[in-house]
Amino acid sequence: MPRYEEDDTPLLGRVMPNPGILKMKKIRLWIAVIIVVTVVGALFLITSTKIHSQSRAYMIGQYRVKDTKVEDRPLYSEGGFNDFVGINETDPHGPKLINVKHVSKSKHEGKSSDDDFLLFEATVDILDNKMHYREASNGWVPKLNVLLFHGEHFTSAIWNDIGTLEDLASAGYRVVALELPGHGLSSLDPKLRPAEFIKLFIQHLDLYRPGVVLLSADSSNSATMEYLIRYSKSSPLLKGYINIDSAINQYTDMQRITAQTINSQVLFLCGGKDTECLTTSHDWARHITSSRVHSFTNAYREFYNEDPVVFNTILKRFLEYLTKSDS
Repeated sequence: MPRYEEDDTPLLGRVMPNPGILKMKKIRLWIAVIIVVTVVGALFLITSTKIHSQSRAYMIGQYRVKDTKVEDRPLYSEGGFNDFVGINETDPHGPKLINVKHVSKSKHEGKSSDDDFLLFEATVDILDNKMHYREASNGWVPKLNVLLFHGEHFTSAIWNDIGTLEDLASAGYRVVALELPGHGLSSLDPKLRPAEFIKLFIQHLDLYRPGVVLLSADSSNSATMEYLIRYSKSSPLLKGYINIDSAINQYTDMQRITAQTINSQVLFLCGGKDTECLTTSHDWARHITSSRVHSFTNAYREFYNEDPVVFNTILKRFLEYLTKSDS
């Protein structure tokens, strides 16, 4: 009996673990870890989003300026708007501001909204030639850069007058409307080679990043087509081209022969009653792989000036298509 008690006592004193209880403890521990990680991640995301929204930066040409209070965005610093946007007046070749305007679409006075934008005019020296342009940007890093060329009977003001600068800037694009040599405030130099001039202007304003889309009308079509043929194959950042009011006499035979080298997405726009534009555009579309032709019913030439709302809507749809296809 004593021997039995000696052997039995240690056994009664042991507590054997239950495998089911251990498993439940491990599961509860992992659930707690997952909850903690999820909460910490959510807090980090909320904080970083708030910081991003409060450190919005304007992009004016190649310059950036932090706007630390989006809801009460300053328009002018004490040193003037040039200091605010970072333009250096001592740089002889840098942009020179002519005038600037902050356009607010907020319904509340003194407040800002996401589709507010800056609209300004400036000149820049390209190969010792003064070039005038208008630019509009909502301040965010742009979806794409859009470079506009006007027709024979207009200046860069046409894109402001019909609301293209405003509509595209509010939609998140950086829009630059160049005044062609010999028009408006731009000087004329007959020695300027159109394609090279366009290339230098794009480089000077840093329009290649995150990508650039060219839009030309009427007499400017030849210069932009030459640029497109020469550089689209070697520049993947040349995302698209919009050609308006195309006519047979705007192009050379060599341009037609080499059109198949164009890699960019191309959109031809014509008035539905402009048979010359439709014929020329469809002829080009047969040579360019990624191209299409769109016509505006019951319209002739310069239809964009007659129905700007529809015109700007078509532009935004095409640009959105380019943005999505690139992502």
